Amino acid sequence: MELALVREDVVMIKGSFIERVAAERGILPRSQELPPEALWDPTSLIQGLMRAGDHPVPFLVSVSYCWLSARHPDPDGFQLQILAPLLTAFAKWNRISTSHIAVFLDWCSLPQEPRSTNDAAAWIRAMQHVHLWYAHTTTSVWLLTRVPDGVTPYGARGWPQFEKSISGMVNPSASVLDMGMLRPGWVSWGQVLHDCRVKPSPPVAPDAFATELLRKAFTEDTDRELLGRRFGEVFRGAVGCAELLQYPALRWSDREAVRIAKLLPLCEACKELELQQNDISNKGAKALQLALSQCPQLERLALWGNCIEHDAQESLLQSWLQAGKSPVGLEMGDQRKPVPQVMVDTSGPSGRANAGLFSPKSPNKGSFPMSPAAARRSADELAALQMAELGARQAAFEARLHVAINRISTTLGEVGDAVGGTPHGTSLGSTPHGSLAGWGTPQLLSPMQPGPLLSPVNPGARGLLASPSARTPPGVYTPERVAG
Repeated sequence: MELALVREDVVMIKGSFIERVAAERGILPRSQELPPEALWDPTSLIQGLMRAGDHPVPFLVSVSYCWLSARHPDPDGFQLQILAPLLTAFAKWNRISTSHIAVFLDWCSLPQEPRSTNDAAAWIRAMQHVHLWYAHTTTSVWLLTRVPDGVTPYGARGWPQFEKSISGMVNPSASVLDMGMLRPGWVSWGQVLHDCRVKPSPPVAPDAFATELLRKAFTEDTDRELLGRRFGEVFRGAVGCAELLQYPALRWSDREAVRIAKLLPLCEACKELELQQNDISNKGAKALQLALSQCPQLERLALWGNCIEHDAQESLLQSWLQAGKSPVGLEMGDQRKPVPQVMVDTSGPSGRANAGLFSPKSPNKGSFPMSPAAARRSADELAALQMAELGARQAAFEARLHVAINRISTTLGEVGDAVGGTPHGTSLGSTPHGSLAGWGTPQLLSPMQPGPLLSPVNPGARGLLASPSARTPPGVYTPERVAG
């Protein structure tokens, strides 16, 4: 990444320039036509990234989006008008100006046609490492998945699919945001985080991804082979060579467990696999059991806090021992009962879901039929459902409260700046990622300060890139897990 910046094969755009062009209702120029004030100086950029501190300068943002025409990716400024307000809100949330955001946007960051001889050479070099801008742990990736009517959707295109897949493979989930999920009328970055965080999913095997690319749209057919090759390289570096794979507390079910089981033979260096505190039941455990014979290097498998029944646990243990593995390496601990699915009645007087979602019977017409087994839910199951509803309400309340506190803190910081009592960016109650960050509130981790979301109930909760030395003990669940 540093070499590409020094050679100027790739240039990073200042968020303030993007903001200004959007305010003027213009469109972004191609890379070769950018004015000097739009560009980050490579030396300053690299030094800023290496600088220690709570507020590294700059923040790196890579934008994944669709080209809306062959001559210009955004000829009418449709996507620019989506991107600019996001940059403004992101800067305000992190107590910086938009000039401290470095944006990778391929139209502006890479040499475009028509290219000179030097431009063509820079383009070829940049393509060799193009995946780094979406797969690097220091970047936040924003997916602009919303397109105008009548345009090929984001999910049907090859390049956007590649960018989304590799960013989810490497980056913490809080650093990948699908802006197409953002509800209209949003006013703060807290709402962006609440709506747009991408749920992590198991990595895709290189062969499966290459097959998937066959169904995607490309302007240049040669790009299909290029992206398949680049994806394989990223997979082998990030997953295939990793000794520890961590996927705890992601609300993964048997579907994800089966996908992980199919990937395990490709993870030749994996010694530890953490799948604790998910929703894996007997089917997922069986898939993992069948994969053990192909994973001689696997020494530890954490499955506690899932929904695996006693007989399935015993069968898994026998296969684990038959594979010559130490019994202490299989961590199953306490398991729990799966929360039954909620039967939703949509026949209320105004067509909305009935408020009595947790009743085993519904007197309203048009409700989904209830099986005898569902009608005989035990008191424990109903209590679990009610607890899930309370947890969801609590999380929503905490998010709204966090947004309100952040607004107050921002106002106080601006007042402090005005009177000279508080330097900009150091208002009371602020943190590197927002003001008074607390339990139940999704946060975007600083690119240079990746870390977990902590809960007062579960201070050991960790994300995908957490240290293995801080694991949550069995039987402890966060409100987010209950609300899932």
